[in-house]
Amino acid sequence: IGNQFGMLLHVINSNATLGVVMAIVWYLIDQPFVGAGLIMQATITWLKLISYAHANYDYRTSPDTQKVTVALVKDLDDGQNVSYPQNVTLKDIYYFWLAPTLTYQIAFPRSPFIRWPKVFSLTLQLFISVTLAVFLCAQVVAPNLDSLVKNLEANKGEVRTQQIFDYLLKLSITSTYIWLLGFYGFFHCFMNLAAELLRFGDRVFYRDWWNASEVSAYWRLWNMPVHYWLVRHVYFPCIRVGMSKKGATFVVFFFSAVLHEVLISVPCHMIRAWSFLAMMGQIPLIILTKIIDKRVPGSSIGNIIFWISFCLVGQPMAMLLYTIDYWEVHFNAAITESTIEVPRKSFRFDKIGRFFGAHSEL
Repeated sequence: IGNQFGMLLHVINSNATLGVVMAIVWYLIDQPFVGAGLIMQATITWLKLISYAHANYDYRTSPDTQKVTVALVKDLDDGQNVSYPQNVTLKDIYYFWLAPTLTYQIAFPRSPFIRWPKVFSLTLQLFISVTLAVFLCAQVVAPNLDSLVKNLEANKGEVRTQQIFDYLLKLSITSTYIWLLGFYGFFHCFMNLAAELLRFGDRVFYRDWWNASEVSAYWRLWNMPVHYWLVRHVYFPCIRVGMSKKGATFVVFFFSAVLHEVLISVPCHMIRAWSFLAMMGQIPLIILTKIIDKRVPGSSIGNIIFWISFCLVGQPMAMLLYTIDYWEVHFNAAITESTIEVPRKSFRFDKIGRFFGAHSEL
């Protein structure tokens, strides 16, 4: 087949991977957490397929690219002489699908063997991290969100500003702990565990984002697989078509903001823009913290702004806003349209809390 027709098939195949799953979740999956898991996995596969097609296109049209890649990769397992199109095999793409990376290349560094004590240690750490995160969700988050829902029902959907601040204070510290546990569990434990089992050698999944003196440094450091994908498949293509660096950066943030909103809105069966606006709102914070870092180099002001805006305010506020909107869309609308009382057990959080011994009234 021709090159253009082949790329068209790649576009259809990769986009169907995400589009079909989005349709299934929107129309058939009622549970938001189940839908979010499916959308997350579909998004990862979508990003990998785009990278696979893009990278092999470069190898096909620029043969020197593969030589440079192999020359830069150390500790190759048995792929010293690999070249396009010998790399286009089911074994190769299956390994890429399972590997803890989003960006494809013709060869990956490999560790010499699996360290089973390391596997056991990472598995234990992952179990502890997940257990602690679920425990905090059940002890603090679930009872507070259930209390919020009860207030919405009692006040016919009206929420006072004072109540929002009250819930914000109750959730801010806990949501930060949950975020840190989730980050450690996924980016350190799970991804290193997958890398160890697959003997995947490139294990730079994050850098020291917690010390970021400006907000842009956080977005570059906290999720290296996504950062590499965005730079390779969004930022540099924008630069190559003549965009300025600022314009390309804006496109990257816009793309990321849309993707964040899809990951939340589709499983919740409602179109909202809170996550999108939160992502786009990072741009003014990036400009502000860059100015502060230049005028007061070495200060902790930018780092404080990051922690307050992202962890202490942003995440708990997102929980509250999406909970209120979810109740409004799926339960309050049904109540106002019907004279029959609508059962709301599916939206209660208190069962989760009671399972872990939490008191329902906080």
